[in-house]
Amino acid sequence: MHLSDNDSNLLDNNSKGPLSKIHPALFILIVLITVFITYQVIGGVITVLILGPDLVDEPKNLNLTRIIITFSQFMFILVPVIVLSMMQGNSFREVFKLKKPNYYVFALSILGILIVQPFLQVYLYLQNKLIFSFPFGTEILKNIKEVFDTLEALTVNLVTSHSIPELIFVVFVIAVTPAICEEFLFRGLILSNFERFAIPFRAIVFTGLIFALFHFHPFNIIPLAVLGIYLAFITYYSGSIYTAIVVHFVNNFLSAIAVYLFGKENIDDPNMSGGELTQFIVLGIISLVLFIAVIKIIKRIYVNQTASETTK
Repeated sequence: MHLSDNDSNLLDNNSKGPLSKIHPALFILIVLITVFITYQVIGGVITVLILGPDLVDEPKNLNLTRIIITFSQFMFILVPVIVLSMMQGNSFREVFKLKKPNYYVFALSILGILIVQPFLQVYLYLQNKLIFSFPFGTEILKNIKEVFDTLEALTVNLVTSHSIPELIFVVFVIAVTPAICEEFLFRGLILSNFERFAIPFRAIVFTGLIFALFHFHPFNIIPLAVLGIYLAFITYYSGSIYTAIVVHFVNNFLSAIAVYLFGKENIDDPNMSGGELTQFIVLGIISLVLFIAVIKIIKRIYVNQTASETTK
């Protein structure tokens, strides 16, 4: 593995940072370990100390939990990411891709995240049906799923709102905050460092996979990987982290607004007739085909734009 000339120049021009000479792959590992300790460990301990082991079992703790989660993301994800970037000696604007995006790619990126939702729902439905139809290991899988269902119930409580003001607060907590903090971490610092020693395809895929693993949810690993890879893809091909921030926001906002309008029970209702299931699957297939088409169009726009700039 080696650094490209452009990336070497970028590092040389900002070589005053104490971590500037560390290979990008090792630096990524340092970033992930640091954020795991600050957010998952320290943030988790603080949450338990303030709320107690029952967390959001008591309704009066809901808003306090939301506030703590928001504080933890900004303080224990965003702040360490910015500090580590400074220690690497990066150009803030360059490493976090704080640039005006390609507007066509920006618009198509938002369309893509809307289009892919049915496919992700169909995948999760069929995955769970398949996993729990296995003739072996069912009890172990059920026990594991019960643990994550408990965590999912906590998330549902946090997302659930009963008024417009509460909905606005929920949107800030579960859509605005992670869209900023997680994007600066993954599609900012991590993706930029992958780009310094890996080809774009690998940088995009590895960033997306790490994003999925970071959420520690084995039953949602594939949808999270799809989302993570897509966010890295649109960041690279739009040339801007703002694209990923907006798309990440839209993805999470859809969950908040769906729970507010329809309730969690209606969204995840597993009881479907044969005809309804067929329609559901067909919708998922159409969703996937259209999503792939959007990806191809985005890539074509980038190639055409690059070719145009080269000939100038």
